[in-house]
Amino acid sequence: MIEQNDFHTFPNLLRKGGFLLCTRGSAELFVNGLRHSFSQGEVMIVTPLVLARLSSEVKPSEDFSYIQFTDDIKTFFDIFNLIADTPIPLAVYREPIWRVTPGEQQYITKQHVHLMRLLDSLTNADTDICRALLNLQIRTLRQEVMLEVVNNHINNVTCIKESSSRESAVYRFLISLHENYHLHRTVKHYADLVNLSTSYFTSIVKQATGQSPSEWIATITISYAKLMLEQRDKNIKQIAEELNFPEQFTFRKYFKQHTGLSPKAYREKMLRAI
Repeated sequence: MIEQNDFHTFPNLLRKGGFLLCTRGSAELFVNGLRHSFSQGEVMIVTPLVLARLSSEVKPSEDFSYIQFTDDIKTFFDIFNLIADTPIPLAVYREPIWRVTPGEQQYITKQHVHLMRLLDSLTNADTDICRALLNLQIRTLRQEVMLEVVNNHINNVTCIKESSSRESAVYRFLISLHENYHLHRTVKHYADLVNLSTSYFTSIVKQATGQSPSEWIATITISYAKLMLEQRDKNIKQIAEELNFPEQFTFRKYFKQHTGLSPKAYREKMLRAI
């Protein structure tokens, strides 16, 4: 179990899939720009549509704690792609926090203990084949528990409705964006991927999510840029190169346009907050 008393220790969920279970207390947080209460006995589902940067926007109670079944988004791609043509993704986008039964909480907690044992074994593994097998077991366990939670609750999501090709296109855009934000930042590129005109593509994304494709592109790019600046293991020039900006000045201009701060000023601000 992860104890939580400070918002700085709340997990970063960018490029993540899976879920968190609140085991004690509560937290007020913003998900996709909307305020949510996340309390004991509830899970927060994390998919490519759930934007939860969750830094200073998290207000946990003093006794807030949680356990998590999250991993790199690629771990759950099979699940995300399986449900891409159903109404599930956008339903979760609108209602990312679900209440689970005491029995389900016990199941998740038990599986989490098992997961922690596997991770400990992975740390102590002394051969490549042992590490490979443990990594596969860990990945499979995370997928299994995620499927159990979703399968038990998806029929209870109140905004489920008939699926459409438009919603599938929106979801696939967001999956692709998480993978390619550092390579492609034009709306036309993503519209072409789903064989739609730029204007129609913009319209359906805005209608489904409340944000235009260009806003999503900027949000994802800036979110990852902030994460890299906060980690402090790369200088700003290296971050600009990794994000595929032609030069540091271009990155600085882009970042300041969307945040009001230069990358250097943002990094300094975060250092002072620690």
